[in-house]
Amino acid sequence: SQPIGGGHFKFAMDNGYQLWSFQGKQLHQESFENFYQLAWRPREKLLTKAERKTVLKNLKKYERQFDAADKERKRAEYLEKTTEKRALRSRFRERLAELRQFKAQQKAARIDLLGGYDSDDESNFVVKEHQVENILSTKEEVVY
Repeated sequence: SQPIGGGHFKFAMDNGYQLWSFQGKQLHQESFENFYQLAWRPREKLLTKAERKTVLKNLKKYERQFDAADKERKRAEYLEKTTEKRALRSRFRERLAELRQFKAQQKAARIDLLGGYDSDDESNFVVKEHQVENILSTKEEVVY
């Protein structure tokens, strides 16, 4: 499904771009069916000298704002993870309760099949203790 005369190629899995931070963290990823080129050039001057001075002067304020936003984002991620874990735990406990109820409903039939023996009753078990002593080696010494 590639054009014969063109110098471009079409690979379904490799079309798109990824944007990374200077720290090596992936910030964004886009995939396209027909994507041939991405041209990007950073701007040389974003701020004037006065604007840069203002930013440097207020850097602590910006840092606090960004830290608060990062903290809120991390908290939201944590809450999402814990909510999923709580839901899984809740489903597990519900299933466990269903199985216990099923076992309780089947108890009479199980006792009938075992000839009146209730295997869940701890008093039906006989506990026997055996002590076995083995002498591994002996050594006789004469003491004066």
